[in-house]
Amino acid sequence: GIAGTGITALVQVSAAKASRDAPAPPPATWDAYATKSEESTGVIAMIDLLIKDLEKELTEAETEEKEAQADYEVMMRESADKRTVDTAALTEKSATKADVGAELEGHKEHLASAGKELMATMKYISSL
Repeated sequence: GIAGTGITALVQVSAAKASRDAPAPPPATWDAYATKSEESTGVIAMIDLLIKDLEKELTEAETEEKEAQADYEVMMRESADKRTVDTAALTEKSATKADVGAELEGHKEHLASAGKELMATMKYISSL
């Protein structure tokens, strides 16, 4: 045991003969594992191919998104320009309509006064 502790220890000493023997041969299933590595290489290649395809699709999607964003910005600028032109045209048409309305009122007044003058002239002619 261990001196003065009251604990006894079990010590196992290997025989010198065991260290001189060759290690045991691998189990019979060792060959099955060797073929699995070939199969896993194919699976890894497929996964690599999927990763490459995904990266390609992501790159294409990013490019399409950038082009769509550029198209959208152009469309928005053109729309803003068109709104500016349309607003100016609407303002001009509103002013023209107001001017034409004022002219119409002037012509109506002139027509009324000309009608009264005509009636007075006809009355004068009939009195002769």
